[in-house]
Amino acid sequence: MLIHGFPITASLPTDPHFKDRFWYWSGASGRKYIHSVYSLEECPPLPGAIYVAVRREGTLRVARGIGRFTAFWDGPLSRKDFQRMEAQGIDEIHVHLLAKSPEASEAILQDLVEAFEGECAGMAEAPAAVAGSEVFATVR
Repeated sequence: MLIHGFPITASLPTDPHFKDRFWYWSGASGRKYIHSVYSLEECPPLPGAIYVAVRREGTLRVARGIGRFTAFWDGPLSRKDFQRMEAQGIDEIHVHLLAKSPEASEAILQDLVEAFEGECAGMAEAPAAVAGSEVFATVR
C-alpha cells in the first residue's frame, strides 16, 4: 500500500485530547502531512486547502479521493456534493492547511496524489474520485 495514514496519537500516545482530531497522510516521497479531521457534515469552507476524502473502516481510514478545494468555496457542501460523497462511502474530510505557498501546496498535493494513484494501480477496483463539483478542484 503506497498511501497510508495514521492518527497523531500514534506519535503522541499520552495525549488523549488529539484522538481522532488529526491524521497524518504519507505521500509517495515518504513525507508525512498532518491533516485536520472533519466529519462530512461539519467540514468548514477552506478555500484552496488540500483534502483527502476518507471512508472510515473501524480504526482505519481509507483514502477515496484527493484534491484541493476551489479558491471560491465559501459555504457548506451542497446537498448534491454531500449525497454523492456519502454514496461513495466518504464520511470524513481530512484537510491539510500548513503549506507555506501555492507552490508548496501543489507539491504536497502531487506527492499525495502519486501515493494515491500508486495504491489504486494495485487494486482490482480503484476507489471512486470526488471530482466534478463546483466545490472541489479536480481530483487527480
